[in-house]
Amino acid sequence: MQIRDHWFAVVNPHSANGSTRKRWPLYLKRLRDEGFNIDFEYTSRPGDAILITQKALLSGCTHIISAGGDGTMNEVVNGFFLEGQLINPQAELAVFSHGTGCDFIRTLQIPKGIEGFVNVLKQGRIKKVDVGEVQFYDDNGLKLHRYFLNVADVGLGGETVARVNRQSKFLGGKLSFLIGSILSILRYRNKVMSCEIDGKLSCNGRLNSIMVANGRYIGGGMMIAPHAELNDGFFDVVVLGNFSTWTILRHIPKIYRGTHLKIPGVSVQRGRSVVITSAEKILLDIDGEQPGQGPIQFKLNPSILRLWG
Repeated sequence: MQIRDHWFAVVNPHSANGSTRKRWPLYLKRLRDEGFNIDFEYTSRPGDAILITQKALLSGCTHIISAGGDGTMNEVVNGFFLEGQLINPQAELAVFSHGTGCDFIRTLQIPKGIEGFVNVLKQGRIKKVDVGEVQFYDDNGLKLHRYFLNVADVGLGGETVARVNRQSKFLGGKLSFLIGSILSILRYRNKVMSCEIDGKLSCNGRLNSIMVANGRYIGGGMMIAPHAELNDGFFDVVVLGNFSTWTILRHIPKIYRGTHLKIPGVSVQRGRSVVITSAEKILLDIDGEQPGQGPIQFKLNPSILRLWG
């Protein structure tokens, strides 16, 4: 048996509604049977994956696996950085998506499950991808800072993710997010927001949502930014206008298919920096987590993270 590169896996046992804890030993055996040399550590609380990843990289590990949902992946990506810099620019990330939404791997066209992940490691395709960086605030007015790989959503998406993450996800990713989305749409009121892209005013008025996309999918399979690329050096900024509840509900199937960009009131622009402000409380969603609120500033760091897939 060929011994392959040494990997360190950051495993969220609570992901996939708690099923990862039961299944990880089987997945670990499968990977080791394929010749992959893997150590791992379980997370125990929010923020753990950041600290565990930082510790692994500082100790000399160069191959990191994120094993959990998109939120776990987000924390692991943040763990690649320390004081605004990559701990090791040569370090590499592989994403074993085992959560509720599994949206990030859809852009990479990686199938869910252990067999798809084993194939990713066997094929050994590595690309440098862009990493988004965002500054925002918590409920106490403290300024916070995070990195992200997939999509940030300001407005309806932030409230939807907050709702979905408060409830059980035993129905699975797509159905849990669909139900959460419908409940949020029924209760949500559009916000007056201003958006600047690369220093120029892009829109100002009552809007439903502003998506700042590096990847293509959100909400358990909604293709919100069908033309986004992980390594093109730009965000795709998708704005949903002052839509009524009925208009949003009517067009949900188009959002899943990625055919919503032709709907009047939907716009797409590209840029490297985005600033979103509002006099109202606007919630932020990053990679399926809801960490804070506006005002919000984004910038893109092009082609800095080495990603398998």
